[in-house]
Amino acid sequence: MKVLFLDPIHKVWEFFRGLTANPALIYLAAVARRDFNVKVYDAYAESSRPWNKTAEYLEKERPDVICIPGSLPSFWYDVLNCARLIREILPDAKIMTGGYISNQLWREGLEGGLLDFIVIGEGEVTMMELLKAINTGVTDFSTINGLAYLKDGKPFKTAEREFIKDLDTLPMPAYDLFPMHRYSLAPFGGNIGFTATYSRGCQGRCKFCSETLLWRHCWRGHSAEYMIEALSTLRYKYNKRVFYIGDDDFLHDQERTEKFIGLVLKNKLDIKMWIQTTCRNVVKNAALLDGLKKAGVYQIMVGIETPKPKGLKVLNKPQDFDLVMRALETLKPHEFIIMGMMMWGTPYDTMQDLVEALEFLNEHCDIIGPDAVTPWPGTPYYDECEKLGAIEVRDLTKYDMTNCITRTAELSAADADYYYKKTVGRHLMFNKKFLGNYLFSKKPLYRTYVNMFVKMGWSFFTMKPWVQKNYQEFDEFYREFITKRAVYQMQKTGVMAR
Repeated sequence: MKVLFLDPIHKVWEFFRGLTANPALIYLAAVARRDFNVKVYDAYAESSRPWNKTAEYLEKERPDVICIPGSLPSFWYDVLNCARLIREILPDAKIMTGGYISNQLWREGLEGGLLDFIVIGEGEVTMMELLKAINTGVTDFSTINGLAYLKDGKPFKTAEREFIKDLDTLPMPAYDLFPMHRYSLAPFGGNIGFTATYSRGCQGRCKFCSETLLWRHCWRGHSAEYMIEALSTLRYKYNKRVFYIGDDDFLHDQERTEKFIGLVLKNKLDIKMWIQTTCRNVVKNAALLDGLKKAGVYQIMVGIETPKPKGLKVLNKPQDFDLVMRALETLKPHEFIIMGMMMWGTPYDTMQDLVEALEFLNEHCDIIGPDAVTPWPGTPYYDECEKLGAIEVRDLTKYDMTNCITRTAELSAADADYYYKKTVGRHLMFNKKFLGNYLFSKKPLYRTYVNMFVKMGWSFFTMKPWVQKNYQEFDEFYREFITKRAVYQMQKTGVMAR
């Protein structure tokens, strides 16, 4: 049985502007190829006309099962459009998806008739059981936990799937199936950067967070040995030297972190890493910061969100102002690039709150990640906003943390979005501290970030979104595709001749 893992073209996140392998597919493909003929098609890697090339690939390969990642709300319509294209070309193929947003919209996804299966929760074990069932002709899928499908014409969800207890039982990611030469991290250009993730989940209960919800408020991580093997492969086989480590809380497991530092130094990996963690774990792991710096960590991202107690309470952020300041003061002597994440745009936020948050982060951080709070379906924050009647934007393509979705305390969603982009854009472009650091900072890689954030500030301030060169609108492509297909069918049957 031929299994295809297909990542359709998406609009790249404004704050990222880079290309990376889908973090779920690199594991799923590695597991599936143990028993099946597996291929990967990443439309991101196409430099032009990605939908046309996706159609051509499907026509050529004709897989029996296609797996599409369905994690981010802003990508949901791409999943459905991709399934629509597959249905036209390969009507008998089985189509499955999984990931956060598909788990939240599983009923709607199945009722539309484009998707056959939605994997609920962690995917590796469920996917393999499903593939084996399809391959052997099984028609009753009710014994496969963690699965949603149409049963007697109605959406049906099986029992919850337990998590994999030991992530090291998974094989190494299937890097060799992906176009690794195309991937990089936006600030660095070329192909030296890569995103790698070595844990799942976070024990926090922030209202807005989908990750902690998907992983049921628990944390599981690969061992330090597994991480070193994977990073060594990326470093020496694929020449990746700068990494964004996508773990939600890299410093969660102190013992793992200590062992990881020791193994990086022992193996002389010669890599640079950007990690993210919580303010609490920065303080808790203060003794490890010197070691992290020696191991190649050059940037630490922390979720500050807002300096105001009121705002922290609204987001259910497990920290107070004192903890935020202790974390920032703990980081400063080690000369990391400190990236402070900010969130603004709740129904309780004022215009002055945005200004004060930016000023605070500018004073204490090197880089600011200025997110607009987005009510992702399924999160407690979404439910709260619904009850308040605050959600004014329903187009999921806008749910990407760069657009205001709800009204604020003073503004409609549309006015809040304008104010947010103008204010953030002005701050990123005309920032004396950024300019001074750009000219005189000795922190490695800092200048590359300033360049990127100034460009982002320009697109925000001018209200002219960055244009992704390889993006292609589906509707325009599909109309042309269907027309050509109809003409071909008429020619084939002789209708045109008559």
